[in-house]
Amino acid sequence: MTHVTEEETPHGRHMGVTDVIMMIVQRIIGSGIFAVSSMIYRDVGGSPALFFLVWLISGYSSYAGLMCFSELGSVIPRSGGLKVFLPIIYEKPYMMINVVFGIFIVIFGSIIANVMIFGEYLLYALGYPDGEFMDTYYRPIGFAFLTLVSIMLLISTKFVVRLQTITGILKIILLCAVSLMGLTVLILPSRVTHIPNNLHAKDFFSIKTQVTVGSFTSAVMKGIFSFNGWHTIHNVLGEIKDPVKTMRIAAPLSIFLINLCYFLINITYLIVIPSDELLEIDEMVGLVLFEKFFGDSFGKIILSALIAFSVGGNIVTVLYHISRINQEIFREGFLPFSKMGATNYPFKTPIGSLLVPFVITTSFLLIPTSSSIFNYTINMESYPTQIFFGLACFGIIILRKRSPDIIPSIKASYFDIGFMIIFSVAMFLGPLVKPDQSQFPGLPNYAYTSIVILLLCMLYWLLMFKLVPRLLNYRLEKHEETLYDGLTITKWEKIKDVNSTYEPISDV
Repeated sequence: MTHVTEEETPHGRHMGVTDVIMMIVQRIIGSGIFAVSSMIYRDVGGSPALFFLVWLISGYSSYAGLMCFSELGSVIPRSGGLKVFLPIIYEKPYMMINVVFGIFIVIFGSIIANVMIFGEYLLYALGYPDGEFMDTYYRPIGFAFLTLVSIMLLISTKFVVRLQTITGILKIILLCAVSLMGLTVLILPSRVTHIPNNLHAKDFFSIKTQVTVGSFTSAVMKGIFSFNGWHTIHNVLGEIKDPVKTMRIAAPLSIFLINLCYFLINITYLIVIPSDELLEIDEMVGLVLFEKFFGDSFGKIILSALIAFSVGGNIVTVLYHISRINQEIFREGFLPFSKMGATNYPFKTPIGSLLVPFVITTSFLLIPTSSSIFNYTINMESYPTQIFFGLACFGIIILRKRSPDIIPSIKASYFDIGFMIIFSVAMFLGPLVKPDQSQFPGLPNYAYTSIVILLLCMLYWLLMFKLVPRLLNYRLEKHEETLYDGLTITKWEKIKDVNSTYEPISDV
């Protein structure tokens, strides 16, 4: 028994266990594992024990979150993820959570950071150093790749899913190959590798520099960044074959694979790179690792190619998910041009929903903007997302109390739920209690900006569903319209009624 019936989409159910595992792998693994490890090591005072504790906590957070969402997906088996979960849980005020979350997601649905990283590291891989050529061409290259991916997504969804699966398998193989670099140092004598083993049992629990609660928390935040994206598979739940059975296998297995790769790569960092050097690294720690094995020039080329490949796969997956959740939002009909945004015409792919992130990302690429603006925008997107995560996980408790007769096919533990709620609250309060103004000089606290944007989204809901109907004496009546491909969308009709009232409903 579920809170809503399953819904068949025009895209069909075409994704099996392997496809889902590789989609999660592609979404999570980007450039983070090659960038943040040295910063985490510095935050924990150079202690290997605390270093691995941070990665353990970060890895568990992705597992706990995915299990919470898997429970929600088993009782609300539709595509859309948070967009579907939140309205079922929070029915009142009517349509408010739909509108606030929907507008926020559409506005911030860009992949600008990944597109720019791809262009930059592809040029590095081709042997171009920092300079005028790099500054001139990394954005056009990112745009060209974005266009190519968008065209592929428009023409054939199934082809893109198969491509993601193949490249995801290759990504796992490449990461395992990187981790073997550390094992060669352990197994082979240093006279062969010319690299000494820098990880010793006697130093495992030692702390070389001061560690505070704040620095440890900062380390955990960086670790969690490397697992970002675990939730997005539920945006395409309606395209998964036997979703409950598939997610029961794919969810824990994908997180296990990612954690295993991350653990092996991190232990390789500690084996190959001396502790004092690791504490001083400000650039990508992966670059230092590859330079020690392959030399300065060749090592940089290999790592850059690996990062470009990894981020490229991530772009394909993210754009795929954004187009699907945008389509679910446009189907609700409260945004302008919703029918155009929801349509699958002419290739049975969501062309309108895909066009939105393409235009937003392209605009950022064309407008000369400093990197701090990009980072500020990313923080503005990430901050409200943590609020929505917390609301969704708390919603599991609400649904269990509201409908005790509905037994989830996949059930998260109360420890998983509690961990996610506490973590979301901490992420919400942190930037408000102790904001870091030095990060974005001249700009307001991104947390306050995010809250203002959410309030503006709420104002849109208030005007559309409350104030304007009351002032003009009409009520909005919800009707379903079926498109040529069988996709249903919502159409809001104005019905003259002096005493207009709204009753909450639990369907999506």
